[in-house]
Amino acid sequence: MTAGSEVATTAVTYSRYLHLKELLSLQQPLTPDTEPDVRDSERLFIIVHQVSETLLSQGLIDLRHVDENRCGGRCAAGRVERAARLVETMEGHLHLLRDTLRREDFLGFRDRLGTASGLQSSQFHELFALTEKLVAGQQDGREGVRPALDHLRDAVEGWLRAHLVLVDHMIGELPGTGETEGARFLDRSMNAFVSSVGATCPVAHDERGPEPVHEEKTFHDNGSVIAAAPSRARSTASVLTGHRPLLGRVVVLGGGFAGLLTAHVLAPHAERVTVLERDHSADEAVPRAGVPQSRHTHVLLTSGIRALDELLPGLLDDLNGAGAPSLAVPAEVGVWQAGQWVSRRNPSHPVLTPSRPLLEHRVRQAVLAGGRIEVAGSVDVVGLLGDAHRVTGVRTRRRGVRNAPVDEIDADLVVDATGRSSQTHRWLAELDARPPEEEVVETGRAYATCEFYADEPLGNDLRGFYIVPDAGQPFGTIVLPAENGRWLVTLSGPKGQEPPTDVAGFVDFVSRLPHDAPYKWLSGATAVGRPVGYRHTGNRRRRYDRTARTQHGLLVVGDALCALNPVYGQGMSVAALNAVALSGVLAKARTAPAAHVLQRAVLRSAGSAWEVATGADSPMPGVTGNAVRTGVVPRLLDWYLERVREHVPGDPVVCGAFSEVLFLLSPPRSLLTSAQVVRRSLLRPPVRTTTTP
Repeated sequence: MTAGSEVATTAVTYSRYLHLKELLSLQQPLTPDTEPDVRDSERLFIIVHQVSETLLSQGLIDLRHVDENRCGGRCAAGRVERAARLVETMEGHLHLLRDTLRREDFLGFRDRLGTASGLQSSQFHELFALTEKLVAGQQDGREGVRPALDHLRDAVEGWLRAHLVLVDHMIGELPGTGETEGARFLDRSMNAFVSSVGATCPVAHDERGPEPVHEEKTFHDNGSVIAAAPSRARSTASVLTGHRPLLGRVVVLGGGFAGLLTAHVLAPHAERVTVLERDHSADEAVPRAGVPQSRHTHVLLTSGIRALDELLPGLLDDLNGAGAPSLAVPAEVGVWQAGQWVSRRNPSHPVLTPSRPLLEHRVRQAVLAGGRIEVAGSVDVVGLLGDAHRVTGVRTRRRGVRNAPVDEIDADLVVDATGRSSQTHRWLAELDARPPEEEVVETGRAYATCEFYADEPLGNDLRGFYIVPDAGQPFGTIVLPAENGRWLVTLSGPKGQEPPTDVAGFVDFVSRLPHDAPYKWLSGATAVGRPVGYRHTGNRRRRYDRTARTQHGLLVVGDALCALNPVYGQGMSVAALNAVALSGVLAKARTAPAAHVLQRAVLRSAGSAWEVATGADSPMPGVTGNAVRTGVVPRLLDWYLERVREHVPGDPVVCGAFSEVLFLLSPPRSLLTSAQVVRRSLLRPPVRTTTTP
């Protein structure tokens, strides 16, 4: 063999340098080829963990180098900073799994893992040993090392917290591999192995001393005190790093849909979460006195369905099993818009239409199943504690007890989820704090709802009606199925022409609609009880995001923050989107997010819904409020959107884009930025559709 040929056979190539052939052969899923979706998801799971172990090996090389004093200050700081950045990258991998690994796929292969667990990683153990050793010795005088070590400690804390969030998301209260207690086992095991790393363990060397014991009340669900016990609830991440959980003690005002979902996403990041509810919570799905809209029609839009599935995996299957109807709109619903029926062949999106009591009851069961959230029922909140710059708790009184004394509950964060009846803006004024600015669009519309039984479905695969009111046609209705063979019918009308609350008048009011199909169906249905009216339909947004920079300790969510005209069916979905937004901020946080950061994220998640509702209401006759859209530009925009609405019934492209906005899947501006929508709406005549739904 010549020298030249020897060089040719040993030349370094990209593939040879990285050992790609060997590297790419290391992924060996245990799922058979007959389950390709699950197998590919398992492969993703393996790859993410292999990459994390590889990155961790480099981080440990850097930390060992620093620990052995093999370089000076600048070198040591650089290596520690690199290790911290590597750990942050590993945290990102866990968020990737949470966001892209389908829970059902994970549950499909998790049993094949046996007792395999990241807790068995020797590198995992060494990382904590080295981190705590270096942090404990950061007074060694090397310049610039201390900030880098603080960064490393925070990165490790965030990585740990992401582990717990991922496990909680994937299995919740299900047993872990090897039939352990799952998330709880992970929590205990992390504490156990950290305690074994030696004298540098933060549990043994927290300079602040032992965790203080606070005497706190524990409540029955009806509000009575069952025990006064010391509270030492701390997250695993806090024990591992010597830090408190991000949020400390949280008190949520309101145990409805928004309050429960908010408590659920805050619980993994808080020492303790208590929900205060004015009603006595029943063990069944029944309307609550504290929720005036309990008896009205509710819709969970496509965006809300996706958000709820992300927050509480498995709940949608539970609702389906309880009889909650799922419909495709417009394929299964007769939608009247712009003077004609929307073609049912146009692109459709799913909606869920359970009654409010059923939805809230099942959400409550799912949220409270983990045992991390306590509920105090029959409690009235009568004020806030604190001063002009910080809310430190709430003042409460036992509901239904004559001359009940006022109690005080301290909190690091108070969450207002009390809905349209929120009094927080007034309570802030009592503390000499600046109340939030309010934006209002009020049409004066009112609506009424009545429950019916119908002997026959609507026919022709039709399962509901939606008559959309607009500036030229002021009457509307929503007819949708609920569970147990019931139908909920909601009628709406402008100020001075409100739907009546007697059955005969209610049915007669339907004849005012622009098409007689709903009236013909309703004439053969049987009413259950009397119609229930509702008059508070104004859009009201309180700008707590602008005051949160100077008022700490307070977060406002749901209708208490952004109340929308209920006739557009957005409220439940927006509450779920609020919770998803909070979850996203907290999952990425290494330190406690400022109140204004949380508040801004929540408000932003409701932004599209606010634009849709106020945009539809602003052109209505008799509209009032400081947020009504006026001027040349809004009038031009209204003219364009009217052109879009005219094309929705017969143009599948325009209908699809318009539905994406209404179902809160795309921002309203997408109707302006889509060249197809603009071209079709402005350059083509509307296509007429059939005269029947």
